[in-house]
Amino acid sequence: MANIEFCSDVAAVLVTFNPSLEALCASVEAVARQVSDVYVVDNGSSSFPAPWQEKLSGQCVSRLHFLPQSSNLGIGAGHNIGIEQARECGSTFVLLLDQDSQVEPGTVARLRSSYAELTKSGIQVAAVGSRYRDHDGGTLSRFVRVGILGFKLLDCNRADAVLDVDFLLSSGSLIPLSAISDIGLMDESLFIDHVDTEWCFRAKAHGFQLFGVCDAVMTHALGERRKEIWLLRQRVVPFHKPFRYYYMFRNSLLLYRRGYMPLKWKLADILRCIKIAVFFGLIAHDRFASLRMMALGIIDGIKGVSGKKLQH
Repeated sequence: MANIEFCSDVAAVLVTFNPSLEALCASVEAVARQVSDVYVVDNGSSSFPAPWQEKLSGQCVSRLHFLPQSSNLGIGAGHNIGIEQARECGSTFVLLLDQDSQVEPGTVARLRSSYAELTKSGIQVAAVGSRYRDHDGGTLSRFVRVGILGFKLLDCNRADAVLDVDFLLSSGSLIPLSAISDIGLMDESLFIDHVDTEWCFRAKAHGFQLFGVCDAVMTHALGERRKEIWLLRQRVVPFHKPFRYYYMFRNSLLLYRRGYMPLKWKLADILRCIKIAVFFGLIAHDRFASLRMMALGIIDGIKGVSGKKLQH
């Protein structure tokens, strides 16, 4: 019987940095029956779990490719390396993934089908993306548009709805290589944060649209750890290591200078950064280190510094 979940023209690109064997195998196994090839691009891990391919032997329909790098080049460069390999091997689409992202059964086929329906209607599609659920369970994420007063979260009123959105997480996004040829690759100078945001708005500036597919779902972790707190209501908040706040703030300032980034996004992002600084400056366990990284990011953002700055 044919595997209706299998998409022969899709390759997955999974970027890793010091992953655990269990998490890596779970991520690869989840997608390996749905795509033709899986490219694991490792960003210079100091302790990469060598037996991962042996552990998955005989369980995968797709071909597994390991592309180790000598140092941490960042998420943008990692995705670009995998994208170029997929292009050379004749894939039509790439599915971008993080090392802790696990697509649910049928997700790739749903994304591929939604793309086909949209293009049949004459829409120029840059990417279609998944919703995600945290590994600890909980509610599904919502897609985002940028409003005058900030970011607007969109509800999936129907399980099979496809929503016009302003940007998508890179992880769980299906991108046609023909769109990348027109829009360009990921911006490696940003290193980690806002790489997906920048590419999505660059795509929109080229006349493309982005869509969230409500019945395409994956599990995904935002932040190195999560904590439940009370702030007007019970919330689960992702916490990052301090160095991440450097890139968040620096890259925001770098993007404010770019003309294709919409003014309403810049205003919404400034408000978001203020909230992050106040919130994590007050309650984070390592708040002084986090505030220091935010300040360094602001200084370097003003100076126009890009690329990898910190050792990690």
